[in-house]
Amino acid sequence: MIRPADPGKVWESIRKKRPLVYQLTNTVAASFQAEVTAAAGAAVVMSSHPGEARVIASGADALLLNTGTPGGTSQEAFIEALGGLRKGKPCLLDAVGYGLTPFRTGWINSLLEGGRVTAVKGNAAEMARLGGGSGSMKGVESSRAHGVEKALKEITKSETAPVVAVATGKVDKIACGGSLWKVRGGAGLLPQVPASGCALGSVMAACMAVTDPLSAATAALLAFRMAAERAPGAAGPASWRNAFVDALAALEPEKLSSGMKERVEGPFPLEVLP
Repeated sequence: MIRPADPGKVWESIRKKRPLVYQLTNTVAASFQAEVTAAAGAAVVMSSHPGEARVIASGADALLLNTGTPGGTSQEAFIEALGGLRKGKPCLLDAVGYGLTPFRTGWINSLLEGGRVTAVKGNAAEMARLGGGSGSMKGVESSRAHGVEKALKEITKSETAPVVAVATGKVDKIACGGSLWKVRGGAGLLPQVPASGCALGSVMAACMAVTDPLSAATAALLAFRMAAERAPGAAGPASWRNAFVDALAALEPEKLSSGMKERVEGPFPLEVLP
């Protein structure tokens, strides 16, 4: 049975190697995603133009596809980026708004069916819907979800399925290889910060550039929770966001290593679910 690697070593590797993460993302979140990518120690490039997506992807160490704000050329750009990604380089699909509209649902399904996605993440409602469960949303925010663990099992079991599926919430859940891990901890004002889930995707993609998908997901989720706990109090979410980015940048690898023992639970068998 595979297990996640020491998250402190993953964090240290990002800062040592400074991988390049190519992000095709949404206009609401892009600046925040660039900030947290740099805070983690990785380099970032963003472009949604299909005319250069293949070339940029060919030089990247990881690819992030975020479906948050589809544009007229988004589908073409995503296809070009996937086509340019070098063999063995990871791709994270952030399934923002899955189930919101028939168009977006079909688009995300087609990306997964292509077999090039290494990992998929979303909030609890998005991932529940993606795996055949049910969830309600307000816009692209999760308000209620049912059958999340069973949904994660379904998402990861086909031949073309991503290696890892992640559902975020009060307790984050990671499915990989028939097993489930849970990541707990404080979140501070993070749920009140727009695009915080998209920002998590950026850090997870950076981690995927230097390690396996399970270890990457664990390290990224743990880093976000620990940075949120360490960010000092502020007048409101806008100023707290800056404190969070600072805390993420200051997060020591050894703290992540010790934090894993306190906050990560598993593996739990997924095969027992009906």
